[in-house]
Amino acid sequence: MGSMSCSHMVGRLRTFPFLSLQATRACKRSHVTTPSPKRNLGQLHPSNPLLDLSNHTSNLPPPSSLTIIPNFLSPAQQALITKSADKKLRRLCGREYWKGHFDGVIEKYRECSVGAWSRSGGDEPEIVGIVDEIKKVVEEVVEADGGRVGKWLDPHILDLGEGGEIRGHVDNVQASGTIITGLSLLSSAVIIFRQVKDPTQSFSALVEPGSLYIQRDALRFDYTHEIPDDPALRKFRGNTIPRGRRISIMMRNEREVV
Repeated sequence: MGSMSCSHMVGRLRTFPFLSLQATRACKRSHVTTPSPKRNLGQLHPSNPLLDLSNHTSNLPPPSSLTIIPNFLSPAQQALITKSADKKLRRLCGREYWKGHFDGVIEKYRECSVGAWSRSGGDEPEIVGIVDEIKKVVEEVVEADGGRVGKWLDPHILDLGEGGEIRGHVDNVQASGTIITGLSLLSSAVIIFRQVKDPTQSFSALVEPGSLYIQRDALRFDYTHEIPDDPALRKFRGNTIPRGRRISIMMRNEREVV
């Protein structure tokens, strides 16, 4: 297939019925319903149009390992939290992108933790409300499958500049728990998940601005994840996905010591 604009392609993807229950939460925020524990909608399954499983021939992790909720935020909400994130980044990180991380995993980025977004009573109640809604939705999704979130760490802003990339890695297993949640802003991205034991087994997920993804359990520990800049790698179902600057609001739960 030739190249196709991201918005055109994803416009087609949104017509698939698998989104029914969780997309209702995303698209009709005033009519939030609790996800049914009997169905894994929008999760790790071949029928999910936001996944490309063509390079994964062995058994997949459980469907609950990945949930993608498109249109989680409205355009107005995206603009609001992006503006706030920009202010935090300029104040805490400066205006220039950092060339690379000490471990070589990430290039052309800025990042900071924002504890104020976890506390009510501050000067950004709308942002705190968005963060609280993320927590609520993730907890409902996890608990519907019999899981448990526990305590949350402070939100984390990751700003990946145009031309920057995140190379394959597993997040530090000592620093957080079983859940990684990302709210995508500004630009679409292709996330590639590769099996740690056999990197030839991989699959891709398309995450658009305003979408929320929940990565947990087997996919958290047994797969690396990456966001490549190479056009040959940032393809989704044969289409090259354009990517500019991307901000993600990352949230993780605390590691429980047994």
